[in-house]
Amino acid sequence: MENNPLELDRPVTSKRKFKELLLQKDNQFCADCNAAQPKWASANIGVFLCFKCYNVHRSLNTHVSRVLPLGDEWSDDDIDAMVEVGGNSSANSIYEAYIPEGYAKPSPDASQEERTKFIRAKYEYQEFLKPSLRIVSSKYHQARKNGRVYRKVAGESD
Repeated sequence: MENNPLELDRPVTSKRKFKELLLQKDNQFCADCNAAQPKWASANIGVFLCFKCYNVHRSLNTHVSRVLPLGDEWSDDDIDAMVEVGGNSSANSIYEAYIPEGYAKPSPDASQEERTKFIRAKYEYQEFLKPSLRIVSSKYHQARKNGRVYRKVAGESD
């Protein structure tokens, strides 16, 4: 059985691109709270995550966020998805395009509750996307009706 040189080159190319992505300055911090040295990533969203934010992403359905540790072997498809997005800066320019004034992105020391509300609003409910890009489900409308979507920082009124 002969090896196709193009097939042998593909994983090396994908891995090289992924390593270059890891070295970008914005990817040295968590996409959701800016904690240093993320050890996880959401392959389908294309962002790098700290452990605390990883835990929230892990609780989301995998069609929303599929998290993987950076130290494991990744499939070419997962690597290609990350590279296609371009990392934290590119993803945040989409998912955080319309954070309303008075709302706060969680800090690395944020509570689990604050972190969860922000991450779910950002990715699951797509509250900060440009309205024309949102894919809104009945689950979002039910959550909004029940007051479970992201709210302003504590002490601020709507």
